[in-house]
Amino acid sequence: MIYLDNSSTTRKKPFCVLNAVLKATWHSANPTRSSHTPSLNAALKVYNTREHLKSFFNAPKSANVVFTYNCTEAINTVIFGTAKKGGNVVITAFEHNATFRPLNKLIKTHNITITIVNPNSLGEITSDDILNKINDKTYLVIVNQTSNVTGSTVKLNNLGHKLKQKNIMLMVDTAQSAGHEKIDMQSIGANFLCIAGHKGLFATQGIGALILNDANVEPLKFGGSGSNSLLTTMPEYYPEKLEAGTINTIGISALDAGVGYVEKHLDKINSKVEKLSNILINYLKQNKNITLYSSNPHSGVISFKFNNLDNNEVCNTLNEKYKICVRPGLHCAPLIHKFLKTEKTGLIRVSISYFNNFCEIKKLIKALNKIEKNHN
Repeated sequence: MIYLDNSSTTRKKPFCVLNAVLKATWHSANPTRSSHTPSLNAALKVYNTREHLKSFFNAPKSANVVFTYNCTEAINTVIFGTAKKGGNVVITAFEHNATFRPLNKLIKTHNITITIVNPNSLGEITSDDILNKINDKTYLVIVNQTSNVTGSTVKLNNLGHKLKQKNIMLMVDTAQSAGHEKIDMQSIGANFLCIAGHKGLFATQGIGALILNDANVEPLKFGGSGSNSLLTTMPEYYPEKLEAGTINTIGISALDAGVGYVEKHLDKINSKVEKLSNILINYLKQNKNITLYSSNPHSGVISFKFNNLDNNEVCNTLNEKYKICVRPGLHCAPLIHKFLKTEKTGLIRVSISYFNNFCEIKKLIKALNKIEKNHN
């Protein structure tokens, strides 16, 4: 099997991640809930991982690293936890439904408005494009740093610092960029980073993080926090304020190992992903029967469509006949598909990981050629 759906979930994990998961299952205990040795050991692992993510993303302090079920939960926590009645939220056309759907809920419950920043003729969005869309009611800007459809990456520069001057918060969805981009929270001036563990950071599914910087968020969930059990509300300090219930220590261990792997091999990872992506992009550019919608090989996300074939059928044939896994459809990102006018046809998305190789890309190209030839 050739797996090329890594922007959904990276299938192959580094050995260090597998080893971390195994060790975590051997030594499973509930952190911060007891004073016995297994619980203390689990708490230490969780603390060390917070410190690791603090360093990796340059967060202000480890207590501001909050573990979530996934990136979607992190995004929802920010959107609902900062909601302002009658306010305005500026988003990009790259946004995932993890952002778009909760905002549409706030349109009904909080009478907010949404302003959408579309890409330019090159398929790119700049910081200036975003700044030009804010108004006197804007309280939050949300940027999906790398599109999970086109792979285009927004150059954030110091966007957050400029927004802060206008008393506007910045949330960055790093689901597709973490593991491919060097993300410095302080340099960007982001108030919130939303992290997916199971994609470019090579962790397991079911783990994400919300990292906060100079911003307040109300809880999305309520429950036990391991401290101040007599309180009828959640504690007012992080991370306990936003971490209700038992946290995923196995996933946290996997995330710690995955971040360590990326930290050590980032340049190597990106160099290989870029080389493999360029091979596929160059082939797609030269095929007159294909429309290509991606131009950023650094992201590893490449979307295209056949002009005379059904994209779902192509993907089904790739899976059933050639054992190649890619993803058709709208990829939970309707805004960018509406902008590209592909909401009816969808696109075929290939997403490349460091653990893919040259032969696999060549086999994909060969299979696409055969499918096209057989159709004609």
